[in-house]
Amino acid sequence: MEKDQDFFSYFIDDVDVTDSTNNYIRHIPLPPGDDFYIVNTNYQTNGRGQGTNKWESEKGQNLLFSVKCSPYKVKASENFILMQAISLAICKTLRKILRNKKDVNIKWPNDIYYKDKKICGTLTECTLRFGYVHEFIAGIGLNVNQLMFVSDAPNPVSMAAIKHCKFDRNNVLERIIEEICRCFRFLCFDEGFMTIINEYNQCLYRREGFHKYIDANGGFEAKLSDIRPNGHIILERTDGTLSEYEFKEVKFVID
Repeated sequence: MEKDQDFFSYFIDDVDVTDSTNNYIRHIPLPPGDDFYIVNTNYQTNGRGQGTNKWESEKGQNLLFSVKCSPYKVKASENFILMQAISLAICKTLRKILRNKKDVNIKWPNDIYYKDKKICGTLTECTLRFGYVHEFIAGIGLNVNQLMFVSDAPNPVSMAAIKHCKFDRNNVLERIIEEICRCFRFLCFDEGFMTIINEYNQCLYRREGFHKYIDANGGFEAKLSDIRPNGHIILERTDGTLSEYEFKEVKFVID
């Protein structure tokens, strides 16, 4: 399936089963120009979550897809903006479909949460060339129609569980891809970077107030102060001190 969205084109390659959509798409040549190549599957035999975790998904019930592109002049030092654009696109789409702006948010750096439950996860990877991002891949798992989760994932939820109805997965996929195209269009202009950053920050989970976290030294309370361009999170503790963390160096405590 090939479609146009503004001046981007995208092609969706539907496969029934694969080990991992990220593995599959990694061997596909880059699409020309600023186009997107998407691999969508009904089931992954070795779907990955963050770190060594596996992504649980009942066959034919959810969205499992990867997006591949060559971004327009994104510097290697600015590659976190790509993760922000992907997360923002998914968040905005789900807010519209679920008709709920308040409870659908981005949990730093790129998970999508409904209230305190995870509805979507993303794995991203980049290859660099001459100081710029040459190839960008985002693997996305979105819980759409699955109602029972049997793994030890602590807090999964699905669109169907939230709204008590089934969703057309292809329609959801196309709406997400179209929003990704819109967000990536902003990255073609210098001022567009700030648009993505500002909208991402406004969508952040627990962006207001003090909340519980845990790092290598134990638990503490803090509020979100800032997200650096490199993706690091800045937390302000109750005594006013600031702490900066890379991915996986701090965890949200969710009761």
